[in-house]
Amino acid sequence: MTLNTLLRSLPVSFLYCVLTIPIPLYFYLGTVNQLGPDPLRYLEHKYGELGLILLLVTLSISPILKYTKINLVKFRRCIGLVAFYYIISHICVYVFFDIGLSMDILISDLKKRYYIIAGLFAFITLIPLAITSNNFAVRKLNFKTWKKIHSLIYIAIVSSIFHFILMSKTWTGELYFYMAVTVIILILKIRETTIYKKLSTYSKADISK
Repeated sequence: MTLNTLLRSLPVSFLYCVLTIPIPLYFYLGTVNQLGPDPLRYLEHKYGELGLILLLVTLSISPILKYTKINLVKFRRCIGLVAFYYIISHICVYVFFDIGLSMDILISDLKKRYYIIAGLFAFITLIPLAITSNNFAVRKLNFKTWKKIHSLIYIAIVSSIFHFILMSKTWTGELYFYMAVTVIILILKIRETTIYKKLSTYSKADISK
């Protein structure tokens, strides 16, 4: 049995269950003080980081198919939506537990903490993607419009990386890795654009003269 055959036999519902387990699990560990000296900060950071990882996985599915022939396309919607669930969990920890629903603290944080602005922008950008990640939306929107909406994920991932950079106090190996993966994904995406292909064609034509 090949890997792609095995992947085709794997139910999407099973992946939903597996990927969402850490959400209640980490929350439970936080309530029993098993997440270190600052469980609230750990929980907030972990949900956000897992959301970022899953966004990168979602964007990596097409390059993985193109260069390795491993087909994960059937899981793309699932992984993208679960990434959104993690980001919502990340925001809920901040809004409900960190600032206690205080609008004054939120406004103050938005004024002096730029990483919150970047994170909020990333979240807002992801909302139309989550709303249209269903068969009904695909049927109601023409493919061109749907594709334009879902191209917002590239803006969201860049904003998420800025959020992560501005929030981090030190440059860790994880941060370098997430940045490298993001840059690679963006380069591969740019190379697929019509403008890049035209410029490449013109460049090759000039060289051949």
